[in-house]
Amino acid sequence: MSLTPWRAFAKCPEPVDHGRVLRFLATLRLPLWVVLMGWLLVIELRTPGFAAIEHRSVHTFVDAQLARVLSAWLLIMVPVGLPLLYFSAGLLAHVGIGLTGGAGRSPGATMRAVGFALGPALLAVTLLDLPLHLGALEGTVYFTALGIVTVLSWALAAIGVGRTHRISLFRGVLVTILPMVTFFAVTSGRAALDLRSLPGVPAPQSPYYIP
Repeated sequence: MSLTPWRAFAKCPEPVDHGRVLRFLATLRLPLWVVLMGWLLVIELRTPGFAAIEHRSVHTFVDAQLARVLSAWLLIMVPVGLPLLYFSAGLLAHVGIGLTGGAGRSPGATMRAVGFALGPALLAVTLLDLPLHLGALEGTVYFTALGIVTVLSWALAAIGVGRTHRISLFRGVLVTILPMVTFFAVTSGRAALDLRSLPGVPAPQSPYYIP
């Protein structure tokens, strides 16, 4: 891709090579994920079977053991969720383009634009996963960082979709709202299971949950 986003998104050969975009996203998302999974496995093997679980705000709504299982399952499913995010975000944006006047290119072209735009956000999420799962990250810090990278990716997606389909930047901003909200909501929901505190939600009085 060109170093100038406006020019890079304008060149979109059909049919779109989705494998190239997915390889790009996987290169940003999966290497540190593998490292994290390996380190968590080492920690799990060295931890007694009935070790206490540190209480978190989410335990007000979800049982501590269930939250731990859900967190592990969602982390394991990251390689599956990556293409699901790519295709769903692209399709949501393309539906928006269709509803606001029609698209100049195929749904694959929209997926390509949104996919490349999500690259920086996925890299940031990968970096945030390290303190999230290995330390004690506070909710305000995580959501602030996630909000910033989501807005940046939203700007890139608006540029990408606008240039790809030859539509106005304003229209590009509108049609990429839902994909970015979806990304933020899904990522926030996964992280909420491991954040020490959630904004506006009091932590349980007891510091630990004993299985």
